[in-house]
Amino acid sequence: MRDSDKDEKVRPFRTRNRYFCQDGQWWFSTREGEEGPFMSREAAEHGMQRYVDSAEMMEKFKSEKSVRQAEAHANRPDPLVWNKSVDSL
Repeated sequence: MRDSDKDEKVRPFRTRNRYFCQDGQWWFSTREGEEGPFMSREAAEHGMQRYVDSAEMMEKFKSEKSVRQAEAHANRPDPLVWNKSVDSL
């Protein structure tokens, strides 16, 4: 449940069957769409795990990047503040 959901009766949609076979090839579904084809259900399950792992790594990267950007911005001098050392040149 999302933090923004105040009603405790609200439940996110979940599906038990994320894997499906079409024309002899296996796929898995995500919120973003379907991924595949894979030669077997096991290969689709491994593909799903790689997909989840890469999404988690991307979220971690985005989080770390925003922290680095905030730190860089905090250490940058304010362009509106008069700098005596530059003016004395």
